[in-house]
Amino acid sequence: MFELKDLPSYDTLVKMGVEYSNPDVDGLQAWLIWASATSEMLSAFEANLDRTSGLSQTQFFVLILLKRNPDGLSIGTLADGVSVTSQTMTRIIDRMEVAGLCDREQHPQDRRAWLVRLTEHGTEVLGKALPAHYVWVAELMSHFDAQERDVLVRLMLKLNQQGILPKTNGG
Repeated sequence: MFELKDLPSYDTLVKMGVEYSNPDVDGLQAWLIWASATSEMLSAFEANLDRTSGLSQTQFFVLILLKRNPDGLSIGTLADGVSVTSQTMTRIIDRMEVAGLCDREQHPQDRRAWLVRLTEHGTEVLGKALPAHYVWVAELMSHFDAQERDVLVRLMLKLNQQGILPKTNGG
């Protein structure tokens, strides 16, 4: 989450750039605007999920991962899939299991591991969450024409493919 709401003016960035040796004031300004917009978008995404389905972002993505993998996934695989620790994923699955969204059973080949599967109720909740999410994304993306979307995708892929954005496993 990007926490700065009061973005500095360009003049302030220039002054601080001189004082603290910033070689790319324009780059910093672009990054600040990008980070702020991304943070606002993710907050709106979370609010929309909560309003339409009562799900958190992590729960939503766990349901999608389980839907894509009907034979089930391990806690570790789910944790990697949404960039949280295994301990955090265990707590998330505990809550989701109590809510009836998924269930778990011992892994058939590894008695120490669990296999998590989507329940019928989880499928129903996802069936309500996804259409609302698709409408929200369509509204958000309606502000960009096809060419702007293409540029946006190419820029984000450029960061990911060059390894500029490090992959993290946060909690």
